[in-house]
Amino acid sequence: MGKFFAGPRGRRERQKARKNLRLADLGVSAKTQERYYDAVRKVWKTIENSRTFEDMDDRIGVWIEKRFSAGEPLNTISDALSGLHYFVPASKKKLPLSWKLFSVWRRYEIPSRAPPITADLVWAFAGKCLANLDFVMGTLLLLGFHCCLRTGEMLGISADDLLVNSRTGIVHLKASKGGLRHNVKESVTIECPVVRQVVLQMIGIQHEAGLSAVPLWSHSGQAFRTAFYSLRKEFDVLHLNLRGYSLRRGGATAYFQKSGSMEKTLVRGRWASSGVARIYICDALSQLPKLKGTEKTRKMLKKFLPILQPTSAR
Repeated sequence: MGKFFAGPRGRRERQKARKNLRLADLGVSAKTQERYYDAVRKVWKTIENSRTFEDMDDRIGVWIEKRFSAGEPLNTISDALSGLHYFVPASKKKLPLSWKLFSVWRRYEIPSRAPPITADLVWAFAGKCLANLDFVMGTLLLLGFHCCLRTGEMLGISADDLLVNSRTGIVHLKASKGGLRHNVKESVTIECPVVRQVVLQMIGIQHEAGLSAVPLWSHSGQAFRTAFYSLRKEFDVLHLNLRGYSLRRGGATAYFQKSGSMEKTLVRGRWASSGVARIYICDALSQLPKLKGTEKTRKMLKKFLPILQPTSAR
């Protein structure tokens, strides 16, 4: 039986592919490493003189209690503990008190999840962007919602990642969370004909400009958040506290409502844990009745929804 390789076959090809790479750094993304570093730095002065892991655990426990009283977000604690395991592998399973306090905190305090955006708002947002000739923002809003994309996945899409014709479409995700975790290339189908039509136009624009290989969004993540904020403000929905991740949650919720299948929704959203996904979707469904706009919102919807006239608001 012949040998099979997941990577390049030849030694030189393997050396070239692995150039400037360290196995120790490939377990998590660069952004996650930065988060871990920032969080560990906050606790390091507390634990740098620890003589044993038991002593370290006690000190971290005191630090967590202080951070809880000081109003620190739970994510800081999560990143600090995970970061310690990443930078100091020997600490794994040696900090029981710290993880117990983290678990108690997580059960006590419901995390601040991004509320789901509704289909009407997304289509109207995209319609306004296209009316203003902002094809990139309009296309990304539709893809983020329809394909249930994480914000980082959405902002990393290039024209070369999109395979679309009048009958079908696929968006390939180069650096998805699940893809990095399992060393696979993930993709999502583009089922809505209106979204495919907009994407086809976007591909043509990028090809003509010679920008097929670069991300559609050429600015920073903060620039996207600013642009999204401007749309929320124009539609008078700032009070809904929508964020970039609202596109993914709203898209998954809308898809579940249309398909009636939790299993199909979990597959489309590419959640690693079905339990977490069910909580997210059920929580999003419970929030939908509370997502109400103003008279200005209704006027904006009436003005910009007809621009795309979607046959399917998935």
